[in-house]
Amino acid sequence: MNQIKEEILNFMASRPETVGIIGYGSGVNPQKGQENRKPQIDLIVIVDDIKKWNIANIKQNKKDYSFTSRLFFKYAPKKWLKNGGKICYLTYIPFNQSKYKIGTIEKTDFINDLEKWETFYIAGRMQKPILIVKSDNEIEKAIDYNRKSAILVSKLLIETKEINKKDFYITLGSLSYMGDTRMKIAENPDKVKNIIEGSMQFYDIHYGSNLNIKNDKVQIDKDIDTNKLPHDLKEFLKTNSNITEFLIEKNKKQSLAQTVKGIFTTGPIKAIKYAKEKLRRGKRK
Repeated sequence: MNQIKEEILNFMASRPETVGIIGYGSGVNPQKGQENRKPQIDLIVIVDDIKKWNIANIKQNKKDYSFTSRLFFKYAPKKWLKNGGKICYLTYIPFNQSKYKIGTIEKTDFINDLEKWETFYIAGRMQKPILIVKSDNEIEKAIDYNRKSAILVSKLLIETKEINKKDFYITLGSLSYMGDTRMKIAENPDKVKNIIEGSMQFYDIHYGSNLNIKNDKVQIDKDIDTNKLPHDLKEFLKTNSNITEFLIEKNKKQSLAQTVKGIFTTGPIKAIKYAKEKLRRGKRK
């Protein structure tokens, strides 16, 4: 893990200053079924200003961007950059023997999503295995709150009084995929299960310590204080008791918006390449 951190820091050293750097996905965390491929290293790069950071990076690392994406970052209003999870992605950036995907997001938007589940796009990703390369107290506090919120919601979704630990983790890992349009056409249907099976230690460390586990079974306490839930979910539950509907609406809306925006932030050629790669992997069982 230290080697991956060092590689990521070396990659980011030639780019503008950041507030936080977080690695996620199979490039930094083991995933069942991905043993024989070298995936992109996915990074969430937390910055003070998403437009200023990318304009500065265009000057320093022009090759990170296609012609289309350079125009987009220079001339598009910031609100366009924030459409679709408030994060902008660049893909297939070569460095040494690896390729990187970086998503830039402003710190205020990052923390807001983890604490309120406003879009749930980043919150969902931060519930899965991640590698914190650079952060501060505010970022780590938001990550911890988001994980605890995921535990509460998972308990509300599970109808039994106890459940196998692995199945609890699968329920938790599924939150960010409910309603995601890509799961129907471009993702392996066993993706969540593969993530969990490849990262049981991560889930035990970051989630297991906050669970009541007996004989590998999670005891589900239904006496849950809903006031501890993220703000936007609490507001939704005032008029609708279906948590799944909330997650489906959030995931569907943001995944569609991000897919469209990706054509501009990465350029059409890279966007098509990325989609083909997703489709190819999604067909694997």
